[in-house]
Amino acid sequence: MSSSSSHYPNPLKVGVFLVEAGTQFLDIVPVDLLSMLEKHYLDGVAQMAGQPELGANGFDMEYFFINETGKGPNQMTGGAKIEVTHSITTCPPLDILLIGGPMPNYRPSAAVTQFVKAQHKHVRALLTICTGFLVALHSGIFDGKKATAPQGMLAGLKDEAPQVKWAEKRWVRDGKDIVWSSGAVTNGLEMMAAFMREEFADRKEAVEMVLQMSDVAIRGEEYRA
Repeated sequence: MSSSSSHYPNPLKVGVFLVEAGTQFLDIVPVDLLSMLEKHYLDGVAQMAGQPELGANGFDMEYFFINETGKGPNQMTGGAKIEVTHSITTCPPLDILLIGGPMPNYRPSAAVTQFVKAQHKHVRALLTICTGFLVALHSGIFDGKKATAPQGMLAGLKDEAPQVKWAEKRWVRDGKDIVWSSGAVTNGLEMMAAFMREEFADRKEAVEMVLQMSDVAIRGEEYRA
């Protein structure tokens, strides 16, 4: 895995894993922030900002909305439904995988954990948001790594999963193989902004333009900040 965006394939394959029992709608919103770096969108934003030259920094992106069976639409919270494009067996290797949060009592099936393990070996980055950590945790992805989760669950997790280096932070990046995790729901946007700044550092001006226009609050990793 490399952190240099110049080595990304074209198109960039971005996957969003959806729990069929119901994923929190707000948890998957950060994929839309990432999509602002898509070529056609970035070009329009750059023109509007009076910096048309930044439009050349965009990516072609292909999106994959995945659940276990491939059947959809997938029920989300808030009454929303998301069209499913792939099952865990038909989804190709991804470059970025985002996992939104299910109900706190969710436990992934063996098939889901195998899918996540397989994708983890290929992706450039895996990002969990809020209770999305449950999928990565039960897949063994967090073992030996730094990670975070919703604040109210951390005390119990430190006892239940001592193999993970739990941190009480808004978001955490473990650099061993680029695994990101966020605490509460809206921390996912802050984590995605930090991810974009790091992963696409060679396109800094374009990233900063997008983040400024979207007005994402960047409060830092620490809750006290």
